[in-house]
Amino acid sequence: MPCEALPKNESLSALADDLAALAGEKSSTKRVELLRRIAEAYAAHAEPGMTAEQYLFNEVVSKLIDKIAGPDRAAASSTLAAMPSLPDGLVRRLATDADVDVARPILSDYAAMPERVLIDVAKTGSQDHLRVIAGRTQVTPPVSDVVVERGDITVVGILAGNAGAQFSDRGMRRLIDKAKGDGDLQARLVERKDLSLAAIGRLLPIITDDLAKRLRDKIEGAEVTLVQHLADWITDRQKSVERTEALIVGIRKGDLKVSDIVGELVSHRRLYDAATVLASALGLDADYTFNVLSGPSPQSALLLMRAAGLSWPVADAFLKLRAAKAGLYDYQTPPTRDEYLALDAAAAQRVLRFMKVQQTAGGHAA
Repeated sequence: MPCEALPKNESLSALADDLAALAGEKSSTKRVELLRRIAEAYAAHAEPGMTAEQYLFNEVVSKLIDKIAGPDRAAASSTLAAMPSLPDGLVRRLATDADVDVARPILSDYAAMPERVLIDVAKTGSQDHLRVIAGRTQVTPPVSDVVVERGDITVVGILAGNAGAQFSDRGMRRLIDKAKGDGDLQARLVERKDLSLAAIGRLLPIITDDLAKRLRDKIEGAEVTLVQHLADWITDRQKSVERTEALIVGIRKGDLKVSDIVGELVSHRRLYDAATVLASALGLDADYTFNVLSGPSPQSALLLMRAAGLSWPVADAFLKLRAAKAGLYDYQTPPTRDEYLALDAAAAQRVLRFMKVQQTAGGHAA
């Protein structure tokens, strides 16, 4: 039963008494029940910022969690997950628990879950943890990016079938890549209502005729204009491919400079075409290069651009377009001109040679 609201000075005293009782309690069952009472009291009186109540609650409850295990630990997590507010440190402690039964309630049900905690768990947690995250009521693009990259076929299947999951352009591209040869995952993607024209264009060539018909019927049933938009997009994309191929021929003949062409393509927000030109200049596969250039860390992108001899203004413009279009959410201080120019050209060439070997061996860079 939820505790009754108390005046502020009485709530502090009551919480302190309950915390003291919790710290001394020996019975696991009674600890969980007392924890429930304290959590309700904390939720009723918690204030923004690090208050005395929050500090005491976090300290004592964290120690309690360490002293219980198995079903009681999972029960404690379930109790806390129902609270509207918890200290971030405690949330992280439970969400990262190696026992997925303990982590599951917080990862799945805690409404105020910080996005940063979900991202960190997605980066380091087990496939069981990823399955729980993939099934959350809402999965934001920064989280789904990591889940798609690390998740096994079961995880990405759950994510693809989750109507509450949102995807960045990069995340959706990676999800479609993983769907190649997997009919079940393709079917789940076809049923999604948030597919962009670009995603549909990438999905159509890899799915069966039956799924393609379902996708076309779905589009036609929604809006006739969408079909026309799709046709227009495919036509424009083909023209872009032809123009890009002509630019690559000009570069190979020596009539055009790589840096100038990449700069022009970036100015027209043609990220994939700019990556294709770089790939040709560096002797790499276009999709492989795009994955490297649009990955979450700028360091590999910087090394490739340095190896290609791009000027700093072009490299800077590319990084900014990359951040805007490729769904990068790990905000950090952008590289500076001095940092870019300080990159050793010989080292960049060594990295390039390694990438060629990795590509040949079938590796993939994020």
